[in-house]
Amino acid sequence: MEKFTVLMSVYGKDSPIYLIESLESIKKQSKLPDQVIIIQDGIVSEKLANVINDFKKESDFTVDIIKFSENHGLGYVLSKGVLASRNEIIIRADADDISIDNRFELLMAYFESHPAVSILGSYIVEFNKDRDDIVGKRQVPLTSTDISKFAVYRSPFNHPSVAFRRSSILHIGNYRNIRGIEDYDLWIRAVHHNCLMANIPENLVLMRVGDGMYSRRGGKGYLKNYVLVKYQAYKLGVISFTQFLIGTLIMSIHVNTPVFIKKLLYTKILHRG
Repeated sequence: MEKFTVLMSVYGKDSPIYLIESLESIKKQSKLPDQVIIIQDGIVSEKLANVINDFKKESDFTVDIIKFSENHGLGYVLSKGVLASRNEIIIRADADDISIDNRFELLMAYFESHPAVSILGSYIVEFNKDRDDIVGKRQVPLTSTDISKFAVYRSPFNHPSVAFRRSSILHIGNYRNIRGIEDYDLWIRAVHHNCLMANIPENLVLMRVGDGMYSRRGGKGYLKNYVLVKYQAYKLGVISFTQFLIGTLIMSIHVNTPVFIKKLLYTKILHRG
C-alpha cells in the first residue's frame, strides 16, 4: 500500500485540548501516514505551539510544520499544503475533529482498489464537546454521478472526511482563497473536469460542532463568496442560470437567519441524528 500525507491547518482560535484529541486520533490509526503537514495559519498561542511541537517529537513519522505570520484562511493554506506534500495521496484532518481508528486504512484500501478515483470522502457523525453527545449525522451521495448531481445544490462531501490525489487537485487548480466556501469551490471544479469521485458509506470522522458552526455561515463576506462560486458553476456549465438564481436567493435568506433558527433547522431537519 502506498505512502500518504495527512494535511491539517491550525489557527489561533483552535482549542489545544481539541487539537490533542485530533492528533492522538492520527497516532492511533491502524495505518500510519508517511508525512503529516501541520500549517499554522497565523500566530498561534504558546499552548497550541507546544501541542504541535510535542506531536512532532513523539511521532514515528515525519511531521512538517509550516508557519504563516498572518492568517490567510483555510483555502490559501491548504493550497500550500497540497504543494508541500511529498506523496500522491493526501488525507485531510481538522484540528478539532477525530478520525476513527481505521479511517486511513479504509481510505487507502479504497484508493488502491479504485485507481481512477480522484476524490474520496465518507459519512460523518457530529457531536458537541463530548464525543458521546451526538447531535447529527451527515450522509452524502456515494457514486460519482450522484455526487455531481448533488453538487448542483450543496457540497457533496464532508470536507473533514476527504482524501484526494494530489495530481488531480493540482490539475483542477488546487484550493483557492475563497473563505468559508473553499471546499465547495473545489468540488464544483472537480465536477467540471469530470473527476471520478466517491464517498464511503461509513462514519469515519467524528466532527465537533457548536454554535460557532452556525454563525460562520453568515454575513456579507460569506454571501459574496457563495455567489461567486455559484456563478462560476453556471459559467462552467455545472448548473443552469435558474439554479444559480434559486441558490443565491436561498443563501441570501439563510445568511440573514438568526443563529438559533439555523441550529434548529440543521439539527432537526438537515442533519438528523
